[in-house]
Amino acid sequence: MLQRLLLSLVFLLLAPAYSSAAAGPQTFPQIKQLAEQGDSLAQAKLGSIYYLGEGYQLLPNARYKTKARFKQVSNLLTGIKQNDRLAAEWMLKAAEQGLVEAEIFMAALYDSGVGVSQSTGEANRWFKKASEQGNGTAKALLGGYKATRLKASKQIPLEYALEILTRK
Repeated sequence: MLQRLLLSLVFLLLAPAYSSAAAGPQTFPQIKQLAEQGDSLAQAKLGSIYYLGEGYQLLPNARYKTKARFKQVSNLLTGIKQNDRLAAEWMLKAAEQGLVEAEIFMAALYDSGVGVSQSTGEANRWFKKASEQGNGTAKALLGGYKATRLKASKQIPLEYALEILTRK
């Protein structure tokens, strides 16, 4: 009886810690710590945070879903200066581990030369890797017209950054 009571007490004390851990890291320091330990999703989240940074402005005609997601993650951007180089550095680590969203993100960065030297060859390589994982966006853009692809590559980092940051 006493043992059961103690176990119940331990569960009640630890349950909040387990439930918040299951939801994933919620603060910049938690995300950074996991990223530094090699967690690919945390690396992609850190890259996304540096890509957006505090003060990022959505276009006035942004879709409702984009605005809602941005509002949901804006607290993670507080106090973080936008840095394309660090965004690319962290996103590359996640892409190299096979995180498909990071592969698409890197392809778009290479296409547009944001945070990295512009390279159509590198963009193609990352789009191909993502395509091999079944990503429809990558498949469509690999065979697409250059103008369409470049336009998409400017929108992809924002959309995928929000996708990554809202992922548990």
